Amino acid sequence: MQGPRLVMIEGVAPGIGKSTLAASLAGLLESGGAAVDLFPEEQLFTRPTFARVAQAFRGQASPGPELFRAAYTATIEQARAQQAWVIFDWNCAGMASDLPWAVAEPQRLYRLVRDVRGLAADMAPVIMSLQGDIAEATRRAAAERGQTWIDHWVAVAAGRGITEGSELDRIVRYQQMAQELRRCDLAVLERAGWPVVTLDATTAPDVVLGQAVGALGLTEVG
Repeated sequence: MQGPRLVMIEGVAPGIGKSTLAASLAGLLESGGAAVDLFPEEQLFTRPTFARVAQAFRGQASPGPELFRAAYTATIEQARAQQAWVIFDWNCAGMASDLPWAVAEPQRLYRLVRDVRGLAADMAPVIMSLQGDIAEATRRAAAERGQTWIDHWVAVAAGRGITEGSELDRIVRYQQMAQELRRCDLAVLERAGWPVVTLDATTAPDVVLGQAVGALGLTEVG
């Protein structure tokens, strides 16, 4: 019987299906009797293990690698004690790569990403990378999450000088522009020794889940 693992999920754009895959994979594992710690991105601000990271995000200074490292250590140790899988719908590179210290000193980001992998070495950590059409992902996310989500990303796009066209067009253009950063995140993850599995997110959610299950070698869970 396969032991618990640590899975981080990243995607080409918001709306590509990270949260859906994370929830579906967690549900499948739980139905097979496994303990699962599902860690959605929004819980970064509510999880006790990430309290100091959240406090730093809310304050004037962004959280440094030491705070992130301590938070991941506590989360992983907690899951290990509970013999639980950990499934993040975000990844340790992408969460920090646009912070000032990571931009100024990329080696600090690399060391953080490497250390997180090392902390979970006995859990065979892996990155699931969802790839697909950015425009379609944006349309899907806008329909599912509504105007508040649209307003947020329109403001982000405006901050990068993208102010013309429809709201969805502006968001798509920003997400296309952000692809270089996402490629850099994946390169850092791979250089730090993380296995990266690419999934085709253009298929139905159950097919994407099947791809993930196959990549994880899940014949039985627990």
